[in-house]
Amino acid sequence: MEKVQEALSRIPHEPGVYVYRNAKREIIYIGKAVDLAKRVKQYFQRDHHLVEKTARLVSEIDTIETIPTTSEFDALLLEAKLIRQHLPKYNVVARDDKSPLYVALTLSEELPRLLLIRKGDVPLYEKKSRNRVYGPFQSGFALRTVLRQLRSIVPYCTQKDRRGKPCFYTHLGLCHPCPAHIVSLSGVVRQRATSLYRRHMLQLNALFTGKTRWLARQYEKEMRRLAEALQFEEAGVVKERLRSLNGLSSYRYDPEVFLDRGASDVYEEELGEFMSTLKRYYPSITRISRIECFDVSNLFGAYAVGSMVVLTQGKPNKGEYKRFRIRSVRGISDVAMMRELLRRRFNHPEWPYPDLMLVDGGKPQVTAALAVIPSYNEGSPSIPLAGLAKREEELIIPTPTGFATLRLPLSGRAIKPILRVRDEAHRFAITYHRILRAKGLTAQPLS
Repeated sequence: MEKVQEALSRIPHEPGVYVYRNAKREIIYIGKAVDLAKRVKQYFQRDHHLVEKTARLVSEIDTIETIPTTSEFDALLLEAKLIRQHLPKYNVVARDDKSPLYVALTLSEELPRLLLIRKGDVPLYEKKSRNRVYGPFQSGFALRTVLRQLRSIVPYCTQKDRRGKPCFYTHLGLCHPCPAHIVSLSGVVRQRATSLYRRHMLQLNALFTGKTRWLARQYEKEMRRLAEALQFEEAGVVKERLRSLNGLSSYRYDPEVFLDRGASDVYEEELGEFMSTLKRYYPSITRISRIECFDVSNLFGAYAVGSMVVLTQGKPNKGEYKRFRIRSVRGISDVAMMRELLRRRFNHPEWPYPDLMLVDGGKPQVTAALAVIPSYNEGSPSIPLAGLAKREEELIIPTPTGFATLRLPLSGRAIKPILRVRDEAHRFAITYHRILRAKGLTAQPLS
């Protein structure tokens, strides 16, 4: 047990997969977690009531291994891959008399289906060579959550009966073209609709095999093609799917990456590519080991808050996140709020200065930051600075003559740490805003 306790102290607070081995070095259980340290330690809390199966598992654990990933989605895919490869006995034991879930894509059909199946049904689907089966997935809740997110990236249908009428999700843009409607078509129209729907199912296959960069590149090409053909509305739809893909998987990789090299190497490569791009504007920059990102959140000026989120060596450093309640600004002024937020940040010289500062917003927010950064050198900020404009995912960089706009490919690695820290800053700010708003609403007397 000493080895286990020693291992617990070294487990990082990162998403990833944990592997339990017994004294014979056999893998007995594989799981995934958003926070590896918190999840694994739950197994060893003395006051924690464990069900019989889990208690037996814990009694057999001799060593613990962890494989950090860059996201929970990566961890979900890697967990399924490793369980299928090693078949650990405590993963194989049915939970609540049910085997884990699998995802089946019936690519052998003209209009493929996405189905959730159990272990006993896997051979029925795998016997047709064109079908694809992914899993097992231990958490049905996590899997269904991911599938809901995927529909905004790649529309697909879950309707069982295909009777010629489009399903409900068609009206939400989450199923188009709907196979339930395609069956009522004929001739060339049906061929084109079928081809498009099959392409969507192949894109789903790419997501489940970790080929998100390939899919992002496909969307970028399609978006340019539609724009050149002046089909701006269709290009806008593809653009929204690409944004959703970034929300889910802009920092995801093939699970094999984490087995071959590890998450730290992935973070290092991302930062290296980003720094090479940034050197055009900040030639003296030699490292980006610490990135700070700032965001504000409010409801028409009320319950205004700000957040400071930190990436260290490319990954979130939650121990150094800071949140602020905006005090001096009345009314709606995101720029004034950003100015106060940054001024208060620099009132703490004991906090290490970043190698790069990011503000969520465009030129007004960057201008506000320039007025607050402590010192200048020949008209340039002492700390490399950029704004991240949400609309086009553009970096706004101050220059001696004005501003430069930098667009990084959404399918590339250089933009990944930027999107990661921006999303974290937004999440952290809005969470604090909702807490304050809930307290304010609770305090109001009922009329």
